[in-house]
Amino acid sequence: MPSRPSRRVRTTLLAIAAATGALTLTAPAAAVIGDAVPANTYLFTAKLDIGGKRACSGSLIDAQWILTSSSCFAADGQPAFPVPAGAPAEKTTATIGRTDLTGTTGKVVEITELVPRADRDLVMAKLATPVTDVAPVVLATTAPSAGESLQAAGYGRTKDSWVPDRLHAGAFTVTGADATTVAVDRADGTICQGDAGGPALREKDGKVELAAVHSRSWGAGCFGSDETRGNAVETRLDDIIPWILQVRALPQEYQVTSGDFNADGREDVAAFYDNGTSINGTNKSSLFAFYNNNTGFDAPKKVWSAPGGFTYAFSKLASGDFNGDGKDDVAVFYEGGSSDTGQVSSLYTFTSTGSAFSSPRKTWTTPGGFTWSASKVTSGDYNKDGKDDIAVLYNGGTAADGKFISSLYTFNGNSTDFDNPRKTWTSSGSFNWNASKVTSGDYSGDGRDDIGVLYNAGTSADGVLTTSLFTFASNGSTFDNPRKTWTSTGAFNWNATKVTSGDYSGDNKDDVAVLYDRGTAPDGTHRSAVFTFTSDGTDLAAPREVWTSTGSFNWAASGLTSGDYDEDGKEDIGVLYRAGTAADGRRIDSLFTFTSTGTGLRAPVRHWNGSVV
Repeated sequence: MPSRPSRRVRTTLLAIAAATGALTLTAPAAAVIGDAVPANTYLFTAKLDIGGKRACSGSLIDAQWILTSSSCFAADGQPAFPVPAGAPAEKTTATIGRTDLTGTTGKVVEITELVPRADRDLVMAKLATPVTDVAPVVLATTAPSAGESLQAAGYGRTKDSWVPDRLHAGAFTVTGADATTVAVDRADGTICQGDAGGPALREKDGKVELAAVHSRSWGAGCFGSDETRGNAVETRLDDIIPWILQVRALPQEYQVTSGDFNADGREDVAAFYDNGTSINGTNKSSLFAFYNNNTGFDAPKKVWSAPGGFTYAFSKLASGDFNGDGKDDVAVFYEGGSSDTGQVSSLYTFTSTGSAFSSPRKTWTTPGGFTWSASKVTSGDYNKDGKDDIAVLYNGGTAADGKFISSLYTFNGNSTDFDNPRKTWTSSGSFNWNASKVTSGDYSGDGRDDIGVLYNAGTSADGVLTTSLFTFASNGSTFDNPRKTWTSTGAFNWNATKVTSGDYSGDNKDDVAVLYDRGTAPDGTHRSAVFTFTSDGTDLAAPREVWTSTGSFNWAASGLTSGDYDEDGKEDIGVLYRAGTAADGRRIDSLFTFTSTGTGLRAPVRHWNGSVV
């Protein structure tokens, strides 16, 4: 057996099994000694910046997942794997789609969650937002074999550069393998610091697939190293493809809404989840219902799931009784891409059967010219015909004089589908769509739902953050011009608000509620509050703080909705809350309700805690 290395890249020494030659290696691996790759080659390779202190590499294997080395995230003096599941201990960003790091192509995205393997140096790292313009690398399903050549890539050191700004790659020969690792060798170089987690690629018939991930190396020929051994260890992937696919498909982000989906007089909660990517690369989504049982809520029931082809990131959720049968339904306003005549948007309806939901049916689409990304969606019965409608606050851009143009479009429910949208209001002065958060409620008590917009009014001359509340009253066929029913006199931060509507006082006039982020206390607890703007039929009163957290309650982890959950004639607040992450990466959610007393809100009660499956 070779002698122990004279100096270590990190403090931990690891040995691999005899099948790989019983090499004793430093950990973790550190840049590939090879050639700079041509522009736009291996764009799926990611450069990771961990707390500004460490650099690693990785591979985009899904629009929202990076596969890399667990040892990149291990604290000094701790084992290379497994690392704790959940958010990285230090802020981590991934640069993806940028062969030359001095360029501006590709994306820089924060990593928000780690899902580690317990048996090998490997971790799945979740991106804060999907990267949809870089093709993920395909996963190999067969193990590397002795004598096979793999192309290893990474952003780490080279023989003459400490911090290179370009992706490098070189060929390595497989010398052996065991249950979890693959040994590779190269005569004139190895894998260096900064390459850990990078891809070892199999290239065959013009196609590239990810065969292994860089783990450990001696560092021969790397800048600043006098080591002569070129051996390195890769982490196997082929035997854990089902685990990788499972993590990719775990419920991720969600949108939440409320309605009486089974017509029992008690409002329920529905959540639309992102289930990642299927094995064939198509996007998956699912719909869960939390049915109200009069004393709380049943565990969530999966009422629909897409095997592939329905993309969460292209979906905006709403609910209402769209066909007038007494049962609330769920609708999704969907991004349909583009056509020769412009951007395509569609409406899909999940009709409630009372105990489940039908598969989504396309109930409206445009041949082009209606832009999904310019739309903010809400719902209500705006024309008082007993069927709920969809409203869209639409971004009309900027006029020649610099004024912001916004419009309201209404899609009336017609029992089976939705009518084509009618423009029911457009701004005459400047109204900034980007400064608007939209909600719906019958604020006047006339039986027709109206539109409310919480508006970012900017910063006053003395530096105070200012927020306003506008209401657009429905007249049955269109909406009146907005009335400013409130504006803040002290600091009220629009960016710290989530908005909903409901009749919290039980006077048959809907009010507006805001879940407000009060930041983090010195002891690390998250502070939140709820404000209500009570309607008098004409205006909405200045907000009253009706609840403030005493323990930690994280605004950013809260999905806000409203409904009469206890059937007392007063609407309550519901929050679907991200409570943490299980060891296998599955998110843990909680369902809370804040019951209305008529003048305030009771402290939140947790009705369910767990993972949707």
